[in-house]
Amino acid sequence: MMKNLYKKVAEEMNIPVEVVELAYKSYWKFIRKTIQELPLKDDLSEEEFAKLKTNFNIVSLGKLNCTYDRYLRKKQQEEYKHA
Repeated sequence: MMKNLYKKVAEEMNIPVEVVELAYKSYWKFIRKTIQELPLKDDLSEEEFAKLKTNFNIVSLGKLNCTYDRYLRKKQQEEYKHA
């Protein structure tokens, strides 16, 4: 399925399929790496959390985000699991 999408985009943009595939995979790899590097396992203050890049607006898909309230709820859930 993805190969067909890569091919369609490559044809529309008149670029090699390999370039389209690399760009797509690099885009998602960057988002994944950025999220994994967030210090969300640490106890962060609201000010510290606000300095982090926790939102990604993905065209046609929507926004991936994490609010401070959600961060705190997830931290509490983890504490209850390990208590």
